[in-house]
Amino acid sequence: MSGASLLGFFLFLMIVGTPIAVALGGTAIISSLMFRPIPMEIVGQKLLDNIDHFTLMAVPFFFFAASLMETGGLVRRLVNLANALVGRWTGGLGITGVLSCMMFAAISGSSAATVAAVGKVMFPSLVKEGYSPRYAIGALATAGSLGILIPPSIPMILYGFVTETSISRLFIAGIIPGIIYGTGLMLMARFLAGREKVKPRPAIGRAEIGQAFASAGPALLLPAFIFIGIYGLPSFSIFGIEHDGGGIFTPTEAAVMSTALALIIGILVYKEMTLRGAVGTILTTAPTVGMVFFITTNALLFAFVVTQFGIPQLVANTLVDMNMPPWLFLLLVNIVLIFVGFFLEGTPTILMLVPILFPAAVQLGIDPIHFCIIVVVNIELGLVTPPVGFNLFVGSSISGLPVAEVFKAVLPWMSVTIAVLLLVTYVPELSLFLPNLIFN
Repeated sequence: MSGASLLGFFLFLMIVGTPIAVALGGTAIISSLMFRPIPMEIVGQKLLDNIDHFTLMAVPFFFFAASLMETGGLVRRLVNLANALVGRWTGGLGITGVLSCMMFAAISGSSAATVAAVGKVMFPSLVKEGYSPRYAIGALATAGSLGILIPPSIPMILYGFVTETSISRLFIAGIIPGIIYGTGLMLMARFLAGREKVKPRPAIGRAEIGQAFASAGPALLLPAFIFIGIYGLPSFSIFGIEHDGGGIFTPTEAAVMSTALALIIGILVYKEMTLRGAVGTILTTAPTVGMVFFITTNALLFAFVVTQFGIPQLVANTLVDMNMPPWLFLLLVNIVLIFVGFFLEGTPTILMLVPILFPAAVQLGIDPIHFCIIVVVNIELGLVTPPVGFNLFVGSSISGLPVAEVFKAVLPWMSVTIAVLLLVTYVPELSLFLPNLIFN
């Protein structure tokens, strides 16, 4: 009865238009007053404990790094490099948009930041080149979701925090699915470009490509720096110099280092940002970070109350007792997450549902890393589905098109997302091959 009441309180608060963070925290407090899963005397202490974790420090710093990359000129140079590499192909500028999102995703960790940063550069260029606004924003809004699949990834950090799974392993697991997803979107960009009847750009010489590489070199250092810093170099012995291998810093420390490096490159290398401009960028990004932590804190409180009611264990035991095969469980998980994605964005989805679904997944023998990639791809799908698909709203602000039009624009591209979801769900090796290769 208490579990049903908990769900009823939450749905009621959502129906009447309560902000998601307030609905989560309010449900937990009302339940505590009525059923006392948490004595009210320690609710405030629990709220503070929810965010007093070293791992969560990575979230604001990846946000700051993405913002500093945009204002420091790094994004524009990555886009120029992508255009130099693939711009001459049919649909080349659309493919450039996808490839730019993949490059930026390897640094930002955020889907919204990827859409905003790349979209501000690419959308006007695509329209000017003769692509329709619908094609342009459909490509960018969908490809921006790569920001949470290609590492680093803020949802993966939250998943690792909730489930106590190695974040380094989660990051490396997203590489192959991310490349497959990006490749699929490039193929879709090429296919849909045939309808746009846009002439391919003329091929450019090796000298121009070399110049693009040289200009983007410092920006390309960031993803390489993050990868090598987290995973290190393999052990070697050359001319008497020995290295035992191993990482240099944690994913959280990598977030701090990437922010510092983006700042240094923007100010000292590209010289497109001043200290005052950097402070302004950080202050502009701070409200977004605050919103994420407000949701995170209340979602963790809600998840704790759910756990105190014994709901996760009840769900796990029920599914195990039903002798449900893993493939059917994963199908049901996808259906639930797709439905939830209509109404919730990634942070509350992970913090609310993963504590409930994860115990059942483990008892059914599903690898926690594989399960994480499934959850993340479902979140990507939710980012481009109304009524609360966050990428749709970011795309609307960039293009000036109504949200409904942006949703129509992403529909053909969404077929790639669904295909990737089915692949990562039922071909676990796509997620597990690299973690097993590197860590075992």
